[in-house]
Amino acid sequence: MIELFKENKMFRVLLGYRIFSGLGGGVFSLFMLLSVHLIYQNPVYTGIAGFLIAAPFIFSFAVGPIVDKRNKPAIMRLTTFIEFAVLALLAFTPLLEQIGVLFMFAVILAFSVVAVFESPADTALLPQIVKSEKILQANSLIQITTFVGGLAVAALLFVALRDAKNINFTIIFGLSAGFLALAFVYALFLKDPSQNDEKAKSLPQNYLQDLKEGAKFIRHNVLLYIIIATVSLALFAEIAAVNRPMFFEYYAGAQGYIVLAIMGLLGGIVASIFIGVFGNKFKVGQLAFILLLIAGAVRIVFVQVLPLHFASALIVMILYSTFSTAAGIVFSSLKQRIPPKDMVGRVDTISTTLEAVSVAIGAVAGGFLGSIVPIVNHIFVYQGISYAVIGVLLLFIPSIRKLPKTAEIDKPEV
Repeated sequence: MIELFKENKMFRVLLGYRIFSGLGGGVFSLFMLLSVHLIYQNPVYTGIAGFLIAAPFIFSFAVGPIVDKRNKPAIMRLTTFIEFAVLALLAFTPLLEQIGVLFMFAVILAFSVVAVFESPADTALLPQIVKSEKILQANSLIQITTFVGGLAVAALLFVALRDAKNINFTIIFGLSAGFLALAFVYALFLKDPSQNDEKAKSLPQNYLQDLKEGAKFIRHNVLLYIIIATVSLALFAEIAAVNRPMFFEYYAGAQGYIVLAIMGLLGGIVASIFIGVFGNKFKVGQLAFILLLIAGAVRIVFVQVLPLHFASALIVMILYSTFSTAAGIVFSSLKQRIPPKDMVGRVDTISTTLEAVSVAIGAVAGGFLGSIVPIVNHIFVYQGISYAVIGVLLLFIPSIRKLPKTAEIDKPEV
């Protein structure tokens, strides 16, 4: 991983962009919902805000052909600037509590719609500037910086919640806008090598045809099973996530909840380092099976340990996050490694759309299950079992089982 960082200047620029973009978006996501809740004290408003953050991603599939056929850094510059402008407007709008909830909803929706374009452009650019055999290492480095940024956001949240009645949201959203301004500066130095490809420039641009090609490629490829797995994992993860605040806070309290979240971020860093160093040494299908099987087992152990011994639960939480995050990095890398470089955006956005739908269903199902299951612990046991079952099912699929090491996967002809 260190060699990749030293040798690839453009990747270093992309990494810098991801750090500040992630910090800006992370602060926004955490504190926007909190601000709506604290300012208006209306659960309906908070629910609408959460819906507006997630809903635009259901239509991610529609932006795939646009991302694949356009200059990706240009898209990233435009979207980051708009995100900055939206948050700067919010930060410098006086008397937040008097501006009205509709204004807050408009800000949330604008930011989320723009993010739908930014994320796939970022994802599709990586294979353009990093050699195929280095994709796994590149994603690991990106995840390390993301989780380190998450730790910074968690620390900010911890400090802000010490006096929930006097949170200065203007300063918080101003800080978020500042991070996005730095991300925009990094984006100015990004270049898309595919824009110099005369063959790519000469390809006809037919939006619907491009969209169909992306779906067809997935349908007739091992990616179909990978996306089904990630969508299924997202469903069960969201069912648990809806009930996680209640479960964690009941056994650990509000501060314990934040500490557990920090342990999850630390586990993510461990996972990223492990995959970056050792990921290319294992066959992908077998690695995914082992990671999901262990993640499921550790999740069940966590549920049993937390009510009994908080310190031990922190260690188990790190282990769970390590294995589940490692599996996520493997799946994300495959979605960048397997498709032709000019189809990564479409594959990513189709997958994102399906996952967004799955998350929406999982949120509703999680709320329903949380109200009828006598002991909320059972929901997390079900999550652990589902992870293990998905891992086993993957191993029974020949095309998954026969996948070589990530660096040895042959890319199809363009």
